[in-house]
Amino acid sequence: MKNTRTLQLTVVVCSIILFVLLFIANKKPVKKAEDTSTKTEAAQQVVDIKVIVDAIVSSLPDKDKKEYETLDKKATDTTGLNNLIDFFNTKKMPLASCYYYEKKAEKVNTAKIWYDAGSRYFYSVGFIKDKNQLQSLYQSAMNCYNQALAKKPDYTEAKIQLASCYVESSSDPMKGIGMLKEVERADSTNIQVQMVLGAFAVKSGQFDKAEARYKKVVKINPEYLEAYLFLADVYEKEGEKNKTIETLERYVELTPDKEIKEQIKKYISQLKSNV
Repeated sequence: MKNTRTLQLTVVVCSIILFVLLFIANKKPVKKAEDTSTKTEAAQQVVDIKVIVDAIVSSLPDKDKKEYETLDKKATDTTGLNNLIDFFNTKKMPLASCYYYEKKAEKVNTAKIWYDAGSRYFYSVGFIKDKNQLQSLYQSAMNCYNQALAKKPDYTEAKIQLASCYVESSSDPMKGIGMLKEVERADSTNIQVQMVLGAFAVKSGQFDKAEARYKKVVKINPEYLEAYLFLADVYEKEGEKNKTIETLERYVELTPDKEIKEQIKKYISQLKSNV
């Protein structure tokens, strides 16, 4: 029987709005703090993104390589860089696309575009086949988030994402958790930090803590749809099928997306037939 995780992936296909948080929930579990005090050799190996991008370009078919060279010569402003970004998006090469978006951020140089550049790196992790490139992606994301914070020190979203990089890359997980706790102390109603901490709790097997955080989110904002999916996932992991069904039914009541509504109704029917 497919589980809620499979259902979540179906929802992602139906609605890009849910992608970010669902993507976080589907990453590999992070190790508990006591297991991550020693950095692994792999975690310390960071290859310059430009080196990786050059390798990507060199692997392009001749026709595509010529198109790239033409676009690259014209990439002297944001319009030219946008064309290169679109080129690599079309070729489904997210890392190269991220690199040129970072170049665009250097020209525009606002906190928001640095944040966007960092997020592009961060969320590209799930699409990279070569795991040796992961640390380079996280490092690049962290550099961009730090640039955003340099422009806007109170940029809470950037701080949360930077903290997530520390935890996800295991370069300094407790520093990341500390940053998240700092944000929470300043604003315990911040939904983003509650969702991120909830996701980390799930990945470390602390379902009771994850449940508490997701319940807090729906208490803060009863119409925050993503929280219901994650809460349902936690309930299912805990073997609470009735609560899983109730939570998904609440989601169905709230979502305006008819296609997603039907997908979840089908899954609820499967759950009920197995109660």
